[in-house]
Amino acid sequence: MNPMKSFAYYDENGQDANLTSVQQNLNNILSHFKGFNTGVSIQSVSTGRVLYQYNANRGFVPASTLKLFTGIAALDYLGPHFQFKTRFLTNPGALIRNGVLTGNLYIKFSGDPYLTLDDLKDMLETLNEQHINKIQGNIVIDDTVIDRSTWPPGRVIDDRIFCYAAPVTATIINRNCFSLSVKANQHLLHPTVTKSNSNLGIVIDNQAVTKRLRQRSYSLDLKPNAASKNHYTLRGYLSPKMGPLSFAVALQNPNLATYDIVAGLLRKYSIRYSNLVYGKTPPLAKILAENSSPELAFLIKNMLKKSDNLIADSLLKKLGEKYFSVQGSWKTGRNAVQAILANKTDIDFKHLVMVDGSGLSRNNIVTPNAFVKLLNFAYTQLPDSDLLFESLPRSGIDGTLKHRLGGPSSGRIHAKTGSMHGISSLAGYVRTANNQVLAFSILINDPVPGKNNQGGYRLLENRICEFLARSYI
Repeated sequence: MNPMKSFAYYDENGQDANLTSVQQNLNNILSHFKGFNTGVSIQSVSTGRVLYQYNANRGFVPASTLKLFTGIAALDYLGPHFQFKTRFLTNPGALIRNGVLTGNLYIKFSGDPYLTLDDLKDMLETLNEQHINKIQGNIVIDDTVIDRSTWPPGRVIDDRIFCYAAPVTATIINRNCFSLSVKANQHLLHPTVTKSNSNLGIVIDNQAVTKRLRQRSYSLDLKPNAASKNHYTLRGYLSPKMGPLSFAVALQNPNLATYDIVAGLLRKYSIRYSNLVYGKTPPLAKILAENSSPELAFLIKNMLKKSDNLIADSLLKKLGEKYFSVQGSWKTGRNAVQAILANKTDIDFKHLVMVDGSGLSRNNIVTPNAFVKLLNFAYTQLPDSDLLFESLPRSGIDGTLKHRLGGPSSGRIHAKTGSMHGISSLAGYVRTANNQVLAFSILINDPVPGKNNQGGYRLLENRICEFLARSYI
């Protein structure tokens, strides 16, 4: 990634007329969006020249653009081939005799965001292949590598029901979510509710009603009863004219669900044991079976293209565990990101607030300049800079930019999007008309409480990027 050097021309006062024109045009674009609290920073990654700054050192809530910090720190420290490992282990001296494992069976979870129920079944098949049908000791679920703090401060309470905000613990199975189908019933007061998995201890208190209306309509509200259990209450109404509705719902207590899943699988595979408990794997335990996640390169691509919150927050906690050799947590994770990036990027993390890895928390605060410093480091010094560059959504082509910035700008912008109520952001790289590559960051926080003008925010971001893409800088 070595773009051609640009050629500047100077006016009679020795000023870079090209740069002056760029700054004037950007000022003009921003002047049409005075109602927004906006910050912008733009820098050439080939020359290091700062091209434009507007509120560039002011702190903004970044939303999902924060994933850039998580992804770049993970690539730099863990490397593109890193994999999460889920393991079945046993005590160092345990033996297999006549189908009996003479020790405990430890199921050690790692916070793998891609672990599925089928993966666990495959691991149990491996035990069958070793002719193990009885555990002499206990079966121990080990979730100790990552803490059980499911949501960090600053998350919107109502988000907790949705799969995109699923809890992040060591025990992640099928994304810590389940599917819920609601179908109107012509003959009964309450609609029919179907869960995707009956082995998770999920209880739905169905208080919704079938309401006969002239038009196809519904209004449904699902709320957790208590975070300590996976119990929910469904209220609202559904017209018989509506087809079945499906919802992806976040588990409230993944540890309880994991216990039920494991117990159900052990019954299915006819594996006998003494007790099923939570605990810790001893040192030097022997591996009986192992499942590996996709490599980090794949995870990063999906995290950035699809803005996957679960991958981002799992990586954050994993960074805390790996960097400090302690239990992964929100705190150790963000401290790890700071330790990995501070000196390399020259970012002053004292002026930033990083609460999670995904950007879902509204307590995160980042400056436009910090993003540009991060992007400059990633482009010029990160060993896997090409991988990161190609993992970003491409304008008009894929990811969260597939339907934005098409036409003449198509493919010229590689950037991470971010949006929440009253918040929008875009940060990444733009290739100019003379094939220069610029790092840029645009952060918008609406100053009016409760206001949400996503169309206007994106229009401003698009106009800045479109202008840069057709410029000669």
